[in-house]
Amino acid sequence: MPDALPDTDWSESATASEDDGRYRSIFENAVEGIYQTTVTGSYLRVNPALARMYGYQGPAQLIAGLTDIAKQLYVDSQRREDFARAMARDGVIKDFEAQIYRHDGSVIWIEENARCVRDHAGHILYYEGMVTDISARKAAEEQIRLLATVFDSVSDGILVIDRALTICAVNPAFTRITGLRRQDLIGQAPRLSAPGFEERGLIERICALADDTGHWRGELGYVRPEYQPFAAWVSVTTVRNPDGRTEYFVLACSDITDRKQQEDRIRYQANFDALTNLPNRRFLHEQLDQAIRLAAPGQKRLAVAFLDLDRFKQINDSLGHRAGDTLLKRVARRLRNASRATDIVGRYGGDEFVMIFPNIDDRFSGSFLAEKLLYSFSDPFQLPERELFCTPSIGIAFYPDHADTADGLIRCADLAMYHSKRASPRHYTLFSQEMLQQSSRRLDLEHDLRHAIQRDEFVMHYQPKYDLETERIVGAEGLVRWMHPSGVLISPAEFIPIAEETGLIAQLGQLTLRKVCQQAQAWRQAGLLLDGIAVNLSPREFHDANIVQLVRTVLDNTGLPPDFLELELTEGAMVVDVDHAVDTLRRLKGLGVRLAIDDFGTGYSSLAYLKRFPIDTLKIDRSFVRDVATNATDTAIIDTIIGLASSLGFSVVAEGVETIAQALVLRERNCRYAQGYLICRPLPTDAFAEHVRDAEHHPKPLLPGRPVAGKS
Repeated sequence: MPDALPDTDWSESATASEDDGRYRSIFENAVEGIYQTTVTGSYLRVNPALARMYGYQGPAQLIAGLTDIAKQLYVDSQRREDFARAMARDGVIKDFEAQIYRHDGSVIWIEENARCVRDHAGHILYYEGMVTDISARKAAEEQIRLLATVFDSVSDGILVIDRALTICAVNPAFTRITGLRRQDLIGQAPRLSAPGFEERGLIERICALADDTGHWRGELGYVRPEYQPFAAWVSVTTVRNPDGRTEYFVLACSDITDRKQQEDRIRYQANFDALTNLPNRRFLHEQLDQAIRLAAPGQKRLAVAFLDLDRFKQINDSLGHRAGDTLLKRVARRLRNASRATDIVGRYGGDEFVMIFPNIDDRFSGSFLAEKLLYSFSDPFQLPERELFCTPSIGIAFYPDHADTADGLIRCADLAMYHSKRASPRHYTLFSQEMLQQSSRRLDLEHDLRHAIQRDEFVMHYQPKYDLETERIVGAEGLVRWMHPSGVLISPAEFIPIAEETGLIAQLGQLTLRKVCQQAQAWRQAGLLLDGIAVNLSPREFHDANIVQLVRTVLDNTGLPPDFLELELTEGAMVVDVDHAVDTLRRLKGLGVRLAIDDFGTGYSSLAYLKRFPIDTLKIDRSFVRDVATNATDTAIIDTIIGLASSLGFSVVAEGVETIAQALVLRERNCRYAQGYLICRPLPTDAFAEHVRDAEHHPKPLLPGRPVAGKS
């Protein structure tokens, strides 16, 4: 039996063996990757953790596969060179980070700590080190970096507030939005406004609400240090720890001043008229609904006035839309100036305006308001192009007398306005229930009128023009009548306004002109003794660009001599655009026809305009003739008109002569011609011709004091 080895030898050998086994166990079972590599870039030894980290089945596969670390492992091969230089220089490297390719081609981040192993001469034998997969950490760092970038670059202002309501962090956008400085915010209680403008306890209350519900949002108003107010949209979110305890509040705010201004503009555009800055139709209805609700509990009365500008279309057509728009703005200003602070003035559309008058005592107050409005229109409107008069027609309805809804009141006021435009000499009318019946009849007439023109249901009546000197019938005025299929003869007072409003007046005027000229030529050929025949031209016809050609064509087709035809126009048709009117009158005069101004004295002609018009006759309106025998003022007006006509070389015809006294006064003042019921009512065609023949063959004295002329 061999001698036993010394205890010390056995002990040292056993210790070395145990250490080797211990180190190998650590090498094999370590979580981190452990390696030895040559300086030239190939692996000598690797542990299983590194093989797993790099995606290999085991160390042997990794060593066999990765023979060129720089090119096969590192995403950026330059990083291997950086690694080698650091090792050669320092002999050790710490926390070296790089991206590497795993066996399947995916990329991970690693961190290396390594050293050089040298021989006794100091030459590098190999590198050995440890590798940790830091991909998760790098992703977290990237997430943090991204969040920091967002925090610093986002357009919303952000405050991070701790549980003690102290600001922990603030981003640049917050300082830009609020004008507050970062150094004045960090560590301080949160605020959005300049000092002295923050509502006491506001942020505390908001954070308390956010703490209860997890979130709060709302719109707040604030002031910057330079005392510039702004609107902010603010949201506060609660950040809790895993136990549910509140750790932070994140306050985000954005400046919504521009958005609020845009909303205000949109709201304004939705509620107000862009031209006049008055409430528009929709907003007027809302305001009237509210006024009715306020009036209802105490049964207070309120009035609604509906205004429509007379002759506005003529102004628009003659002077252009810019002039029309300017006039509408001037009208809006006058209506506001004529109203009380509690009244509401709005533009309903086009040239229509609505006024709401709360707390009206009675219907007499409504009349007073209308008179006040009309008075505000008594002065001319100054436009860049010229000065002109413009009056409204006004209809007034009352709550609760006539309707108890906004739609109903406006409808009633609108009906009253149309009645005023057609019939009221005062330019305003208070609503009555009879107007509803008239409105229904008007709708029926409008429907039938369109068919009447197509079917030529119109007939002409003729009113004699009488010579007060010779007491003879010397001419006639053609007046259109509508023979309705029902057998009723409808007065022009009913259907002419409808024709004007519906645009049918032009067709009706052409039909009338043709009928009159045909009949006048037939009478001439039959030997009926007349000096001429007159027919009215509506304002719409007069302003038609083709009016001169139309008259020429009718004269050519009927063969009527031009000087036998007299065209009557109102003052209003000509004063809208005097230059255009003068040009049209001269062109008509060039055809050889005669021209007359109808209803003279009721319009706005000035002498400066009148002397430019190439007319032949002034027809004195019946309103001046009515009291000429008893009223000194009317007599003076008649004297003035006759003297004016004589100076300008015009003849004069008095309309509406109904009494011998009127005729005598007119004859004494050298008014040569007259029309009216005293002489004869308008007669149908055949009856008129018979009346003229009878007057010629059997003359009868009409006025005392002068002999009746015999048959010529």
